Amino acid sequence: MLVGFPNNPRNEISKEIDWIGNNGFDFIDLFLEPDQSELEKVNVKDVRRQLDYYGLGRIGHTAWYLPIGSPMRRLRKCAVEIMREYLDAFVEIGCHKATIHTNWPPSTMFTAEEGVKYQVESLQSILELAENAGVNIMLEPLGTAYDNARSIDMLLALNEKLYFHADIGHLNLFGRNPIEYLSLYKDKLMHVHLHDNNGTQDLHLPMGAGNIDWDHLLGILKSFYDGTVTLEIFSHDREYILYSKKKLLDKWNSIGF
Repeated sequence: MLVGFPNNPRNEISKEIDWIGNNGFDFIDLFLEPDQSELEKVNVKDVRRQLDYYGLGRIGHTAWYLPIGSPMRRLRKCAVEIMREYLDAFVEIGCHKATIHTNWPPSTMFTAEEGVKYQVESLQSILELAENAGVNIMLEPLGTAYDNARSIDMLLALNEKLYFHADIGHLNLFGRNPIEYLSLYKDKLMHVHLHDNNGTQDLHLPMGAGNIDWDHLLGILKSFYDGTVTLEIFSHDREYILYSKKKLLDKWNSIGF
């Protein structure tokens, strides 16, 4: 297992990379989004040099609100063009896999099936761009009621080259069981985001601060996965992040296989 951490896009990216590199993480989950880390403000050559200096791996991460599922076709086309710019930056920085998020129509006027249709249209264009760029695209379901197994099944089935990004916190909402989703999509699983919550709110808490049974979940996960795991914990006090890093590694290493 490789353990990473995301830069906070509201902070200066070079300082974020310094903290991640100086605290022994294996990679950065590179959030290129407003306001300090949006593409227009980032010098990708400088970012790559700094990541190389620390020996950090890198995974691309797009803005979670990119409107690939908008009912408005012009917005979807715009989202694909923005994704083209993301891919150019990720390739130059050296990211060989990148996350894109589910995006659902903003009103109950539209059905889940329509939302899937809109997203598939966008994803097919994005996957073609990504294949040409040599980047694997991973789908991260958000923490909405629409992000259930039925919807994920349709999105993955209709996009053969799309991989699964399991966000444990998101999969713990709306009565969902993260272990069920890990098991369902283990053959497509390429990346994991790890954070805790209370089952009702997407809180991005440190490990053990919510209701997730980490011993059970990590035991299941390790039985078929040994890839990248990002601690997507949002805390101004980063001692909680380092505590979770140690807790994760201790638990992972204690599981015998």
